[in-house]
Amino acid sequence: MPLKSPLFPVFALLAAGAIIFFILKTPSIGLSKGSSEYAESCVILIFDETEDDSAIQNRLSSGGLGGFFSESTQLVPIDDFGALKFISLDSFQEKIESFDPRDDGYAARLSSFFVHEGKRFFFRMTENTKDNLLRISILEKKLDAIFEDIPFAFSILGQKEPVFLYYLLLAACCVFAMIFSANRRLFIFQFPVLIATGYAGFFSIILAAILTGIWELMREPLLEFFAFRRYSRRLPDYAGLGFKGAIKRLKPFRLNLLLSLLFCSFLPVLSFMEFLSPLPLLAVCVSFIFFYYLSFKYEEERMRKRSHIQFTPVILLPYRAKTFSFFPLLLPFAIFAIPALFFPRGLNGSNPVDAFFLISSEDYEKHIAFQKSFSYMPLNQGQNALMQNDYLRYYLGEDGLIAGNDAYAFSDDSEATPFPLEKLMGFLVKYNKPVTGESAGFNKQLIEPPETTLKEWISVAFIFLICLFDIFRPRIVYKKKMPVIRDKRIAA
Repeated sequence: MPLKSPLFPVFALLAAGAIIFFILKTPSIGLSKGSSEYAESCVILIFDETEDDSAIQNRLSSGGLGGFFSESTQLVPIDDFGALKFISLDSFQEKIESFDPRDDGYAARLSSFFVHEGKRFFFRMTENTKDNLLRISILEKKLDAIFEDIPFAFSILGQKEPVFLYYLLLAACCVFAMIFSANRRLFIFQFPVLIATGYAGFFSIILAAILTGIWELMREPLLEFFAFRRYSRRLPDYAGLGFKGAIKRLKPFRLNLLLSLLFCSFLPVLSFMEFLSPLPLLAVCVSFIFFYYLSFKYEEERMRKRSHIQFTPVILLPYRAKTFSFFPLLLPFAIFAIPALFFPRGLNGSNPVDAFFLISSEDYEKHIAFQKSFSYMPLNQGQNALMQNDYLRYYLGEDGLIAGNDAYAFSDDSEATPFPLEKLMGFLVKYNKPVTGESAGFNKQLIEPPETTLKEWISVAFIFLICLFDIFRPRIVYKKKMPVIRDKRIAA
């Protein structure tokens, strides 16, 4: 297709959008840290219970697949008469006798989670798509190479988000923003970048709103520069050349530049807050700048063919000028971000772990409280200590002798030793919620509303505040001579 064909820009934009889409979709550089096709996943490996746990862990680490939870990686806190010591779960029964009153049954329950029904389980949580474990084909090849002589099975549980819906929302946002924009021809060049970021999930809408705000703030200043480049030889240079001339030329747009720097600072904040990964975010920004430049080159070419600046009447000086407008340009992003907060998320995969073997953080905290208070308890509680609600403790009178006893409640002071499997257990619980009276963990899909965070609500409120700022902000009065390049008045 010839470069001067009127359809060339359309095909170029479509091709560029497709390239950006596949770059951002690649799991090795996933755009989003917190939301994607698989926002959160768990890989489960299953072996025969007779296999050595530590040997399997060594093979996984040597093959670049470390980070799995298993029996040999867990430590059981136990009272050491004044302090807690930690014993490896796989050697707990060797170091602690069955009649030891410190054995409250927690270690046995934890061991049954990793080894039960003749199987040994290994778990690994993954948080974003840049992890190759999310690609089943790659995982299967690695595991086949690592355990070529050991039979095993694996399952991947994933929390899937409706990425396609985000693309539809972004497309709708871009269409409405184009309708409300002051220069539709320039804005349409940003469609490939803004829509292709949909793979980032909810925060793709926030990112698109920020980029659209930057586009609007820089539109008038850049139009001034591109017009100057085109007509500097035909019209008097009101500002002069060099750095001073550039400063004078941009003086009417000083608020635009200040706010554009503020908007640009929001981009690293999104990455710092772990919403978006740095490298693909940088690729998005580079693409945004490139298409911005391309749109102005297209506008410059149109001006060259027309051989004049389009006439638009303005009032005489002094005048009130509005060099940018966020309302209603950004309003579609704020409005469409609200339903995105309530998009359902599906749970995919077959969960081989029954809910009976799951352990709650309350069980762990109760175990910690028991171990911390063991030195002050009577020794006749036996293996049922974990099920007791309180214990007797003695207190002294004024004469220093025992004056009586009262109930001893478990201490909840366990912040220093948080439950190491809390995230894994919470994730597996989702797969054991009932769906039409049956378990959702076995070849079924559980659809539930997402757990929106305060950060997401603040992001939506932030876009609304920008729109309100634009409505109520005072207009700026310029009393200086208007730039000749952008002066659209007819001389008398």
